[in-house]
Order: sequence, then C-alpha cells, then structure tokens
Amino acid sequence: MGSSLAAGLLDSGAVSPGFTVVANRSLAKAQSFARRYPGVTVAESNLIAAEGSDTLFVAVRTDQLLGVLKEVSSAGKHAHVVVVNGAIPLPLLEKVCRSPVSRLIPSVTMERGRGVSLLSHGPSVSAPQARRLQEALGRASMVIAVQEDKMDAAADLTSCGPALIAETMRQFAEAGVRRGLDPNQAWEMVLETMQGAALALTSGESVASLKEKVATRGGITEQGLLVLEAELPAVFDKVMDRTLAKHAEVRERLMKDIGQ
Repeated sequence: MGSSLAAGLLDSGAVSPGFTVVANRSLAKAQSFARRYPGVTVAESNLIAAEGSDTLFVAVRTDQLLGVLKEVSSAGKHAHVVVVNGAIPLPLLEKVCRSPVSRLIPSVTMERGRGVSLLSHGPSVSAPQARRLQEALGRASMVIAVQEDKMDAAADLTSCGPALIAETMRQFAEAGVRRGLDPNQAWEMVLETMQGAALALTSGESVASLKEKVATRGGITEQGLLVLEAELPAVFDKVMDRTLAKHAEVRERLMKDIGQ
C-alpha cells in the first residue's frame, strides 16, 4: 500500500521526487522504488525519514504501527503524520506521536490515478495541513472525508473493494467457463463489460436506468437480476459483518497494547 500511495502521488505530480524521502524495513526495496523516480531519497531508517519530513506517511502492518510511531516521534520534529491504518483512535495516535495525525485509507488503485482516499483528521491537525493533504491526494484519487466512527465500513467499500470486486468478477467469468466458454475469453468479456458499465454509471446514468435498458420485462436478464436481488444483500451483509468484526478485533488488541 505504501508503494502504491507514493507512486500515485509522484505520478500525479502531487509531490516531486526531489522533495520525497522513502524508508522501508528492506533497504533494497526502498532503493528499487527510488530507481523508478530519479531524485527520490532513500533514508536508512524511519527516524531519518521523519527528521527530514514536514508530512510523514506511515504505511506499515498493524502489529508494527505503535513501534514505528514511537520511533519517529523521537525525531523531535512535529511533522504532520498521516497514518495508513484504521485501528487506533486519532486522539490516542496524537499522544503517541506528539504530532498532529490524520488517518488515510487509500486504495491500491491510486497507483493508476483512480480510487478513493478516505480521510479523517485528529484534533491537532490545522486547517492548512488538512487542506494541503487533501489537495495532494486529490491529484491521484477522489478524496472523501469520513467521520472516524464510519471509517471501517467505508474502508471495506474502497480499500478492500478492489479485491472484493475483482473476486466477484472472477466468479462471474468462472460461471461462464463452467458452461463451456474459453477462460481467457470469458474474463475478457466480463472485464470489458464491467468497464463499460462503470463508464455509463460514471457519466450519470443510474443503476435503475441501466437495468431498464438491458432487462426487458419477462426477458432473460430479468431472470438473472431476480437471483442477484434476492441473494446478494445477504452475501454482502455477511462480507461486511466479517470484515467489521476483524476491524474490532484488531482495535481491541492494539488498545490493550497501549494500556487503554
């Protein structure tokens, strides 16, 4: 996620390579990323990266988050910290960092200039800091401000969404394969059709209008829609129940780690 975020910001021109510092547990990975963008500096540690940054993006696994935040807080410079993680409430994150903190839930599709960036700001984030961050992210994605208590459900739609939607598409194509279609052709059919439907909906056409154009009363498409309308609400409710339960489990574990 960190490399997708950095690539999206650099490719969109939101930040320039000469003002970008990257760090990674694997120095080789950071160096490999920097070779894609001449001018990007590779820091040998998180602390060095923090010391030189006005805005610091922290994109690490949940079990590493507190350790990294404590490490960078020792830099003594109160950078605007942007945490790519939804587990700990922002006021607590600001206490750990001793800095203003925003929460960002990006999408891996940002690297392709699309997708949604979800943002929440901690109480210490100033209006200029919030505006600069939103403007930068807006060059590579759609930015949506979300209340912190709604972030988990929103993240399921946007951050988890690419994987969930891709799997839904794969299953649709596989249904055709099981009925004799060539696997590659079935995938191409679904992929192109999905892109066309997305463009139609993006242009302002409603789901109801698109369905009405395709599904004549008593026709073939109507039969498929009847199945989806009956079955999919329960499927997606189950998906979100499982993901939201996992969000809660991770948050509870981290809160214990910081004595809350």
